[in-house]
Amino acid sequence: MVKLNKAALKVVDELSSRLSEVKAVELNIAGAKVIDCGVNAEGSFEAGIYVSRICLAGLANVSLSTVDYPDFALPQVDVSTDYPVESCMLSQYAGWKISVGNYTAMGSGPARALARKPKKLYEEVGFHEEASEAVLALEASKLPSDDAVKLIAQTCSISPSNLTLVVFSTSSMTGAAQISARVIETAIHKLHSLGLPLKVVKSGVGSCPVAPLHPDPSVMMGRSNDMLLLTGKVFLTVEYGDLEKLRSYVEKAPSSSSKQYGKPFYEIYKEAGHDFYKIDPNL
Repeated sequence: MVKLNKAALKVVDELSSRLSEVKAVELNIAGAKVIDCGVNAEGSFEAGIYVSRICLAGLANVSLSTVDYPDFALPQVDVSTDYPVESCMLSQYAGWKISVGNYTAMGSGPARALARKPKKLYEEVGFHEEASEAVLALEASKLPSDDAVKLIAQTCSISPSNLTLVVFSTSSMTGAAQISARVIETAIHKLHSLGLPLKVVKSGVGSCPVAPLHPDPSVMMGRSNDMLLLTGKVFLTVEYGDLEKLRSYVEKAPSSSSKQYGKPFYEIYKEAGHDFYKIDPNL
């Protein structure tokens, strides 16, 4: 069985050796190692690739390319993995909402497996991990508070000194790139919400353009998710015997099957009270 945190920490070591090159800064908060990849630090697309690989527990290839449209071109993130459930759902999925005092963040990465956030997902897959070191990625507009660090470490049953947090704003280059890198995860999540068992998914290849930056994190959240919903492309290999049932899943999988398709995601986000977790997962 793969060790999610151990694999991701190898990528953390790569990132730590190139901090100045990728415009990131390393800090110590409440004893934890915190790498600012796009909050106070500038961040970069290259930092976004590292963060994406960390979120995917080091079990996926992530790279940058470009995609051409009739009148313009956009940067694009390309992702492939032969461990789609482990990398995307058990690690990358932003399934841990951190809320301590006035600090909030969306948590993703392999530390979720220690905290079992959400517990139901790990029980369904039958996955359990124990580790003395952990890494979590935080999508937030501020660096974590001491209390947030202590809560994360305590929930993971580790010491803050063995915790690494990689932090970035949604409106940074880093944040934009890592959202586009969620294209396979988004597809699996949608199929799973329709009833497809996770264990049948064997590999995934996907690509998604990176949204043009906007200084408002909420607007940027909308733009980045519009990219996933409208332009993301995914190919999955599955092992599933009922082809007619599989066809029904595939027909309902695209975003265009939703009644909200075509409505800017920022508007949907506002209607949900700026709470990402209140948005209909079927979208």
